[in-house]
Parts: sequence; C-alpha cells; structure tokens
Amino acid sequence: MARKKKTAAAEAVEEIKEEAAEAVEETAEKAEEAVEEAAEKAEEAVEEAAEAAEEKPEKKNKKSEAKAKAAEAAETAKAKAAEASEAAKIKAAEASADAKETAEKIKKKWNEAKDRTAEYDEEDIKENKYFSLLGYFGLLVLLPLIFAPHSKFAKFHANQALVLFVVRLTYVLFTGCVVAITALSSTGFAIFLGLIFALCYIALFVIWVQGIANAADGKARELPFIGTWELLDLD
Repeated sequence: MARKKKTAAAEAVEEIKEEAAEAVEETAEKAEEAVEEAAEKAEEAVEEAAEAAEEKPEKKNKKSEAKAKAAEAAETAKAKAAEASEAAKIKAAEASADAKETAEKIKKKWNEAKDRTAEYDEEDIKENKYFSLLGYFGLLVLLPLIFAPHSKFAKFHANQALVLFVVRLTYVLFTGCVVAITALSSTGFAIFLGLIFALCYIALFVIWVQGIANAADGKARELPFIGTWELLDLD
C-alpha cells in the first residue's frame, strides 16, 4: 500500500512537473511573441519617425519656395501696377492737354465770327430785328423774307437761319441713319457714337441760341463755324 501511495504521489509530481514545464514553455513562447511584436512596432515607429524627419525639411523647403515665389509675384504685380498707373497718368495728362488745345481752337474759331452790324442801317435793324429773330424757329426760317423783303438785316439773318436749319436737318438725318446701321453693333461703340452725337447736338444748340441772341440784340454777327456760308443772295 505504501509503495502504491508513493507511486501515485510520484506520478502526481511528474504530472505537475510536466504541466509546469508546459506552462513555462507557453509563457516563454508568449513572451517571445510579445517581444517580437514589440520589436516590430518599435522598428515601424523608428521608420515612421525617420520618414517624418525626412519630410519636414522638404515641407519647409517647399514652404520657403512658395513664400519666395509669392513675394516675387507680389513685387512683380506692384511694379506692373506702378507702370500702369504712370502710363495712365501720362495718357490723362496728354488727353487733358489735347482737350485744352481743342477748347482753345474752338474758342478762337468762335471768337473769329465776324460782326457786320456796322454794314447795316440802324433804322432797318430796329424795325426788322424781331422778324429776323423768328427765322431761327424751324419752319419759320423764311418768315423774315416774307414780312421784310427789302430789309438787308432781315435777309442776313434769314440766310444765317437757313444755313443753320439745313445743317441741323442734315445732322438729324445723318445720325438717324448711323444709329439704324449701328443698332446691332457693340455697346462700347454705340456709347462712343452717342457721346459724339450729343456733343454735336449741344454745339448746334449753342449756335442756335447765339443766332437768336444776335437778332434780338440787333447785331449782324455771323454764326460760329457756319456763318460765312451763303444760301441766299445778300447783295
């Protein structure tokens, strides 16, 4: 019995040893696996860190290049803007000078209109200046010739009014044709033509007012620009 008990105890001890050995082996294997995983993760972390360290200088270089290009582009834009501004100032100065020169020429031409009042009789002027004035109102252009056929002063203004009437009629017909032709053209060109026509209309209006004022004041002063034209025999 005692031997049997010893044998059973020995077997139990052997089983415990085997189980312990197996547990130790399993633990060792798990430890090795854990160490290997930790080593792999450490290597990956080192590689990622190295890649990140390599990328940072590249990013820094790219950022520096981008900043340099942006600064260069800004300087170029500033230089071009300065050139454009200078060119615009020069063109504006030239345009202003041209406008002043044109205005001076127009003023000179306006003042060159000859005053022929001294050539006419004062009584004739007093009696017929109002008939002369009516001739500047459109279709009444020939009225001075009807009511004062023998008046040289009335005939003078009838001629002036008739010339102005023909010019204004020609202007209206011409602008009407041009507007009809350019109706489908670009907006910019239409605006340009509109400005030109507006200036011409204003000029004709001012000349018309000048003619009325001359007749009302009893002056035989030629109209600016067109006053030398003769459609009637003034002799």
